[in-house]
Amino acid sequence: MTLFHIIWYDILPLFAFMGCGWFLDSRFKIDLPTYSRLNVYVILPCFIFYSLYRAELSPDGLLLIPAAILLMVLLYIVSAIAGPHLTYNRRQVSDFEAVSTFSNFGNIGIAIVMMVYSHMPFLVDGKAVYLKEAMGSMALLMILMNLAVNTFGAAMIRSEKSSLIDILSYLGKMPSLYAALLAVLVRWVGISIEGTFIQSVLGHMDGAFLVLIMVTVGVELHRTHFTKPDTYTIGAAFIKLILSPLLAWAILLFLPGLSLISRQVFFLASAIPSSMSLIIYGAEFKKKSDHLNQAIIFNFFVSIITVTAAIYLMPVLFPM
Repeated sequence: MTLFHIIWYDILPLFAFMGCGWFLDSRFKIDLPTYSRLNVYVILPCFIFYSLYRAELSPDGLLLIPAAILLMVLLYIVSAIAGPHLTYNRRQVSDFEAVSTFSNFGNIGIAIVMMVYSHMPFLVDGKAVYLKEAMGSMALLMILMNLAVNTFGAAMIRSEKSSLIDILSYLGKMPSLYAALLAVLVRWVGISIEGTFIQSVLGHMDGAFLVLIMVTVGVELHRTHFTKPDTYTIGAAFIKLILSPLLAWAILLFLPGLSLISRQVFFLASAIPSSMSLIIYGAEFKKKSDHLNQAIIFNFFVSIITVTAAIYLMPVLFPM
């Protein structure tokens, strides 16, 4: 029942939004650069700001931050080593590193955690007693990943070379970075936007995030020439969906301070497929991004199997 609900309420709506983009582009030839710039320069920065502004951080959950950063660093190192052996194109190496490193916590991750902890075996007397803690942990990971993918990930996609200097150079041009810094400043100063028109504006932007992202992805997919999965595509999926959970499990062995729920959520999050936002940056910064798009979509479909396996292994590896 849990798997059915995940597919019916969380996965199929994503396909519906992508289908809308596919249909609109086939019927009317959507102006993709305009859509992409709307996402990159308006929707995503507002989403990042509002997410950081509303975040409720607990001392226990804060341990997830260094754990998630370490996991991303390890995935980046592995992909940086493997990438040049799978393609000779320097631009595709940067794409490979981004696809292998950054996850889709924002919609798929949150939705899966909500569904998993709302059903057996995580119910106590019919109540989802672990849901609040699980959602808090996933929200923290989501904010960190969204910040990473919309700054470092965007810089990697934009840069034709995968050197650190190039990435840092483009990082300074990412509007999401300044949105995050502004959110931190607003919280630190103690400025409240509750009850103001700004909160209403950000709330509407937050609601538009998923729809516009997935519609734009659908448009981009309609223009992508798909081929049989090659070693590049399969390699990215292996690192993101197989190696990532193994590395996450190893990291958790050295973090005794985390609660069992936070451990389970972190392990599950490590199996989430690559971020769809990377397709948006591919559309914005590159004339041709078929390899990037195909790797992300292949990643997404294979994750139906790997995420199911991760859900099954969670209570086995980290029993309550």
